[in-house]
Amino acid sequence: MFATKEHNNLIKEMNRKFTVTITIDQFSKRAWVNDYTYNHPGELLHYINSTAASHGLEKIIFPVLKKHLADLKHGFSTEGWVAGFFNGEDGCFLTAYPTLQRCKSENQPELLAQVREILARRHRMPATLPDGCTLFTPGLKDAAELGNLFKIAFSTYPSPVDQPDYLAGVMGKTALFKAIKKENQIISAAAAELDIAKGNAELTNCATLPNNRGGGLMSNLIDALEQECLARSINSLYSLARASSYGMNLVFHRLGYRYRGTLVNNCHIGGDYENMNIWSKYAR
Repeated sequence: MFATKEHNNLIKEMNRKFTVTITIDQFSKRAWVNDYTYNHPGELLHYINSTAASHGLEKIIFPVLKKHLADLKHGFSTEGWVAGFFNGEDGCFLTAYPTLQRCKSENQPELLAQVREILARRHRMPATLPDGCTLFTPGLKDAAELGNLFKIAFSTYPSPVDQPDYLAGVMGKTALFKAIKKENQIISAAAAELDIAKGNAELTNCATLPNNRGGGLMSNLIDALEQECLARSINSLYSLARASSYGMNLVFHRLGYRYRGTLVNNCHIGGDYENMNIWSKYAR
C-alpha cells in the first residue's frame, strides 16, 4: 500500500519501507512526528527531514521508543525523555535543527541553574484552596471566559486556546480541563491533552490571572487533572514547562514530577521562542 495524505497541518505517509504521521506547525516553525513504524530507518529519516525542509521549518521533534534509538538517532540529538510515553515504554525526544540558529540558546546556563535550584527544594502536596475559590470542570458554556483567560495570560501561544470555538471542539474530548473560580470569575485553568492510543497525557494550558498568582492554584489544578487521568488508566503524565517560568517548574517538581531535559527554542509562546523543560511522572 502506498499513500501520502495531507490535511490541514497533518501529513501521513504509508509505504512498504515506513509509515509516519507528522504535524506541521507553521506558527512555531517546527515539525512534530506523532507516529511512525519502519522497515528501513534511513528512508524514514530522509522523509522526515525532507518534509521539514519543504515546509521551511526550523526544528523537528521526534519522540521515539528507546529501543529504536540506535536506528533513528542519525542526524538527531536527544533533548529529553518521558517515562512510559509509549504505553509504558519510555519515549526519547529526538530533535534536529534544519536551521542551525534555532538551536542556540544564550540563556541556557542561567535556566539550567534555575532548574538545579528548584530540584533542591522539597516535594509537597497542594495547599488548601484560598477562601472563596472553587475548583470545577468547565463546560461549553465556559469556553468564552476560558478563552479570555488564555488571551490575558499569553501574548502568543502555540495553539488557539483563546478561541472559544477551538476550546469547545476539544473540551472533554481530546482534552480535559479544570478551572478555579472566585467570585463567579474564572481566575485559573489548566488542561490535560490526552493521547489515548499511547496512554499518555500532556499537562498544558496552565494560566492564572496576574493578580491571583502565587496562591497555590495551579498545584490544585494539576493534581486534579492528574487524578482524572489516572482514573482513565492514563499513567504517563508529562508537561513542557516554560524554562523561564520559575513558578511553573516549581509546581511540577513539588508534585513529584521529574525533570527530564530541555527542548531548546521549542515553540513560540509569550512573544518569542522559549526553551521548554520536560517534567515527567509515571504511575507504574
